[in-house]
Amino acid sequence: MTNEEDMIEFVVDSVELDALDASALDEDLDETALSDDDSPELDDEPDELEDPVSAALTPGAPLFIMHKSHQYAGILPNVLADVAGRHAGALHLGVIAPMPRMRPPALRTFLDGMSAAPLRIADPEAFARDDSFGPTLTAQREKPYVGPSTASYWSYFTDPQAGGHTEAWVGEVLDAQRDAGATVLLTPGLWADPATPDASLAIMRQHAVWARDALKPAEHLAVNATIPASWLTTPSLRNRLLDEVIDMDDEVFYLRVRWPLLGQAYGQLLDEAILDGYAEVANVFEENDKVLILPNSGMTGWVALALGAHGFSTGIGSGERAFADTRVIRIKRTGPRPAPTRRTFSTSILHVTDEDTAQLLDALGPGNCRCRFCRTQRRLPAGQWEKSLAGAHYLRRVADLTADISRHSRGRRVAARSVVRNARTFVTSSSTSVPLSGTNDPKHLPLWAGLLK
Repeated sequence: MTNEEDMIEFVVDSVELDALDASALDEDLDETALSDDDSPELDDEPDELEDPVSAALTPGAPLFIMHKSHQYAGILPNVLADVAGRHAGALHLGVIAPMPRMRPPALRTFLDGMSAAPLRIADPEAFARDDSFGPTLTAQREKPYVGPSTASYWSYFTDPQAGGHTEAWVGEVLDAQRDAGATVLLTPGLWADPATPDASLAIMRQHAVWARDALKPAEHLAVNATIPASWLTTPSLRNRLLDEVIDMDDEVFYLRVRWPLLGQAYGQLLDEAILDGYAEVANVFEENDKVLILPNSGMTGWVALALGAHGFSTGIGSGERAFADTRVIRIKRTGPRPAPTRRTFSTSILHVTDEDTAQLLDALGPGNCRCRFCRTQRRLPAGQWEKSLAGAHYLRRVADLTADISRHSRGRRVAARSVVRNARTFVTSSSTSVPLSGTNDPKHLPLWAGLLK
């Protein structure tokens, strides 16, 4: 029998996971940790006659948002500057910080240091309150989603709401975002319980009404909703959600969807029913001139751009690429902890693989990635590896893909379909030399191809 004191626990969001990877993934998902990253001020401010935030929230060029994780945030200004310099006009840029999981000075410093992104969001994450989805999150993780050391700074997050959420409370949520330096304000975004759909939708609508009434001149608002995937997969729920959205006066919606446990570490969503739900929701939004932003959706969000969504967010950590169920795994404390698998994004197959596999794939055709972050990675001493550089490479390449489908003369859907088709062809042609299996297998490509027909 193993002594429990000899075990160490990690929170992960995937089923297929080597124990050697557990430490790295737990760091990504440990939202209670505090960041010591200091984001430097960027020199160049945007110089536009048009309000850049309004432009970023207007249908047209897509919105690419980098979501801050608690680690490696120091490299984000460099990624932002790199992307902004390469893709001006092809996409709009934004950043998101998790407000209750940061101390106020660190939050303000981060957003101030990302001024090259016109759209800056301090996400209130009210879904994680104890009277919303918080207890379920805590049960899955066996620790709070928002730690007490940071939650104590945010009264809107901790104050009890015994009589129900009030107009004054919604105003408090907005004020906290204003104080942080956000350029787009969100409604609280409480958990929309599918067991009480009418009440959940009524709360979303009422919060939007109160928030609109509290806006100051030139401020921008997005209606914030956090929903389980059943709202997308159950036709009656999906129709009620869409009917509500279409009937509301608001134009911009920030829709976070809770996914089931993922099949692969750093993998993509593989549930066909959820993907079909995304497709219908994105299409209805586009047809009704509504702006749909999908936070924490990773490459699934990129595909959704071709289906009618306006923007999405992703990040370096797995918790920023997917808002998914988690599980706790335990490994022995004794002995030295093996190094986790080094993983990187392989653009040729639109998937994260181990580094060795990525290098083999690159050798078959595209060659080494020439982004500044990969060049820096290759100059490191032999055996050294920087996860921040690998994460920056991922963000840069996803931004490139977003800009590419934005520029295509025949539209995003045709462009995305071509990208996915090329990735599938490359997987087939390289299978003899570099067979892909386990976590290296891009199982999502056939599903994406079906969505983009």
